[in-house]
Amino acid sequence: MTVIRILHEDQHLVVVDKPARTLVVAAPGRPGHTLIDQLSRQLGARTYAVHRLDEDTTGTLLVARTEAARTALEEMFRQHQVQRVYLAVVERVPSPPAGTIESLLVEGSDGVVRAARTGRGRRAVTHYRTVGREQGAVLVECRLETGRRNQIRVHLAELGCPVVGDRKYGWRSRDRRRGQSLLLHAWRLAFAHPCTASDVDVIAPLPPSFPRVTARPSL
Repeated sequence: MTVIRILHEDQHLVVVDKPARTLVVAAPGRPGHTLIDQLSRQLGARTYAVHRLDEDTTGTLLVARTEAARTALEEMFRQHQVQRVYLAVVERVPSPPAGTIESLLVEGSDGVVRAARTGRGRRAVTHYRTVGREQGAVLVECRLETGRRNQIRVHLAELGCPVVGDRKYGWRSRDRRRGQSLLLHAWRLAFAHPCTASDVDVIAPLPPSFPRVTARPSL
């Protein structure tokens, strides 16, 4: 595994730039090294995951360096006190081009998360807006109000705009994109530091796999 790029670091926590095709923590039936394993070796001390990114999602990932920071950060995520902004590439402009998606999500026995058709499920809210378009690639900014598993992927698919490369949620490859990777990037992470109360605001540059789309994401 390559060296994990660190975007922010102090004695309590680290924000890293997660690469694609990397598990954050071990998953059933998926042996091998994880990002947490690699980061702990890289820093020479144990680190703790406090939230997750999907295996193929890139970008900002917050990791605790102490048990106390882990407990505090996990509570901040439960209370929705961490601002998370993602950038996704889709193939057409959503309709409407900006808005809020709210639904109840439930994970099926096949491991696929879907919008529930009845009153069961976990509330999920995503605020989105189209921020750029060029040659069939549309860049959509998504801000999480809640943080459910696969939330953005499910919500954009509900709009009829699955994330490019997301075969799990309905994207179908074109001949020229047969090996296309998932184009979903955790662009920005902002929060009040749980130990120092200072503002932490970190941005991860877009990876080379993203198309060059002129855009102005929110700050």
